[in-house]
Amino acid sequence: MTNIRMRSRSFHRWLIALSLGLAVLTLPLITGSAFAQGIDIPAIMDPDLEGPPTVVTLQYGHQFKVDVDNRGTEIARDNAFFSLAHRTKLSDKTSFFALGSYTLHAYNFSGTSGARNSGNAYQWDNVHRLVIGGLFGYDLNEKWRLIGGGIVRSWGESGADYGDSITGGLIGGFDFHPNEDFSIGLIIGAFSAIEDSLALFPVPTLKWNFTENWKLHVGLVTVFDPGVGADVTWQISDTVSFGTGIVFQSRRYRLRDKTRVVKGGGAGSTGNNRTDDGGVGEETEVPVFAMIKWKPTEKASIDLLAGVAFAGNVRVEDDHGGRIADDDYDPAPFVGLRGQIAF
Repeated sequence: MTNIRMRSRSFHRWLIALSLGLAVLTLPLITGSAFAQGIDIPAIMDPDLEGPPTVVTLQYGHQFKVDVDNRGTEIARDNAFFSLAHRTKLSDKTSFFALGSYTLHAYNFSGTSGARNSGNAYQWDNVHRLVIGGLFGYDLNEKWRLIGGGIVRSWGESGADYGDSITGGLIGGFDFHPNEDFSIGLIIGAFSAIEDSLALFPVPTLKWNFTENWKLHVGLVTVFDPGVGADVTWQISDTVSFGTGIVFQSRRYRLRDKTRVVKGGGAGSTGNNRTDDGGVGEETEVPVFAMIKWKPTEKASIDLLAGVAFAGNVRVEDDHGGRIADDDYDPAPFVGLRGQIAF
C-alpha cells in the first residue's frame, strides 16, 4: 500500500512539472509559429464540459490610439462581443457543447481621408466575425475524456464577399482530470485561413487549483477575442477575485471589393497593380492584462479588464495573400467590461 501511495505521489509530481512546462512554453511556441508563418489562430473552444449547461457572454473593449511605425498613421479599435454556449448530455459518457459568437471590431485609422493619395495603407473600418462550432466530449472513465469537433467562421469587413470570408477546421484532443483541482490536456487543431495554407498546431490545456485560493489556467483565454494564453486567479472572497495573464491574439479577415491603396500605400506607387481590392487585413498582438471579477450570484459575473497590448502588428495583403504593407505599432493600452450569465 505504501508503494502504491508513493507511485501515486510521483505520478502527480510528474504531471505538475509537465503542466508548468506547458504553461511556460505555450506562448513562445504558438506566437513564434504565428508570427513566422502568419497562422490565424481561430476560436478554439474550452474543453470544460462540467460547467453550467448554458452561458451567455457580452463584452465591450476599447484599445487606445497609438502610432503605427514608419507610416505617420495611428490605430485604435473598439470591440463588441456576444456569445451563447450550451452543453447537452447525450448519454452517461457523451456530451455535446455548441457555441455561437459574434464580434465587431470597429477600427479607427488616422489619415484615411483622401483615400489613395493619403499614404495610409490601412483603410478598413468595421470588421465582423461570426463563429459557429460544436465539440463532443466522451468520458473513457472517471479521469480521461476524449474531445473532438469543429468550427465554421466568417470574418470580413462590412461589404466584403461573404463566401470569400468563410474558413473552418477540426479539433481533436484529450483531457485528464484526476481530481476536481487539477486537469491537463492537449488539443490539436487543423484550420484553414483566408488566402493562406492549412495550419496544424497543438494547444495544451491546464486547470490547476494549486492552493486553496489560487488557480492557474492555460489554454483558451479571452481578451477581446479568444486566443491562446495563460492566466492566474486569486480568489479574494466568495464574490471577488483578481487575475492576471497573457494571451496571443491574431485577426485575419477579408476586405471589401474596393481599391483604396496600392502596394506602397499611395497613388504615387507605380509598376504594379497589387491593391487591397478584395484583399486581406491582419492584426496580431500580445495583450498583458489584469482583471477584477465580481460574482453577485452563483450564475452571474461582471469582469473589469485593463492592460497593454504588446508586439502589435498590422498588415494588408492583396486578394492572393501578397503583402502590400506590414508594420508594427506601439504598445497599446486597453480597457474592457464583460458580463456573463449562466442558467
